[in-house]
Amino acid sequence: MGAKHQDYERLLRDSFGMPDRDVYRLVIQNLPMGFSLVDRNGIILEFNRMAQDLTGYSRDDVIGRSHFEIIHGAEDPGSCPLFARVFKEHTPSVASETLLKTRSGETIALLVTAFPLFDASGNFVGGVEFFRDISEGKRMERERKNLFSMFAHDMKSPLAGVSGLLQRLLSGKEGPLSDKQRDHLSIVMRSISRLQFMVSKFIEFSRLDTGRYDPVFAPYDIEAALSEQIEMIRLTAEKKGVRIVFEHAQTDLPVVEADSTMIDRVLENLLDNAVKYTDAGGTVTVRLTSDRHRVLVEVLDTGIGIREEDMPCVFDAFCRVNRDSEGSGLGLSIARGIIEAHHGTLSVESVPGKGSRFWFVIPRR
Repeated sequence: MGAKHQDYERLLRDSFGMPDRDVYRLVIQNLPMGFSLVDRNGIILEFNRMAQDLTGYSRDDVIGRSHFEIIHGAEDPGSCPLFARVFKEHTPSVASETLLKTRSGETIALLVTAFPLFDASGNFVGGVEFFRDISEGKRMERERKNLFSMFAHDMKSPLAGVSGLLQRLLSGKEGPLSDKQRDHLSIVMRSISRLQFMVSKFIEFSRLDTGRYDPVFAPYDIEAALSEQIEMIRLTAEKKGVRIVFEHAQTDLPVVEADSTMIDRVLENLLDNAVKYTDAGGTVTVRLTSDRHRVLVEVLDTGIGIREEDMPCVFDAFCRVNRDSEGSGLGLSIARGIIEAHHGTLSVESVPGKGSRFWFVIPRR
């Protein structure tokens, strides 16, 4: 036995009063999460105290039995996320969510991290799972999403009623108004309109957030859609003194499979933001390119840019990186949700004072 190993064992004995194998068991048994060790066939070799508390099975119940049978209630190895990644591909699976049926029959949600084990010769010998119960967090998340959705829908009808009454008053159907009364009612009407816009955004966000807003895929001419969106915002840009350039050198730009209403909303949001945050004399450039598998849309501006400290929250709900601007802070969050629902990605890079580049990629099919 080498001197270093002797020093190591002496340190363990001095610190814990036990050899390394007992320290290993001490650590495993006191982990604040479930721990399961299995061999290359999925047979359970170790099961700690927290794993027993979570599953309802004692260590004696499970040692020597199939991991798939005990933890997932099935003989099929495919029922286990550990097997799918760790056993087949020999790669780690970090923070995967799965369901577990406990001994009492209750189903709980688990967050699982699993990884393969190899011996000194590099041979696969088994795997390890760490897991913890996230059922309460998942329940609270569902309640939060449902509350958001109900809140937005409950506000929509009263706002529509108030708006209708205000429009009737402004039309003079309920009697003549003085100039001062008309001015005050016009201010109220504009505020109601802004609130209606924010509620509609909130409803849209809640649909995406709860997974109830699935794209309806159909042939979509993205070049024509971009041209239309650019023309719609060109008047606003010209009034501001902002130039818009559309670059699409390719002649074989494809028709993609997408939800036209949803992607139109993303294009409108990106163009609106680019024009809004670009000063007179600036330029907004739109680029459209494609390869065999995907379509890339870029919106570049020479505007105020985004501060470095604000970059991490750009796509978060209710994030407003420019505190002086109006808006709900939901536009980019909704845009990201739409692109991800199309199996794509939405990204940004920016230099404060020089401009920003937003771009998204979606598959052609």
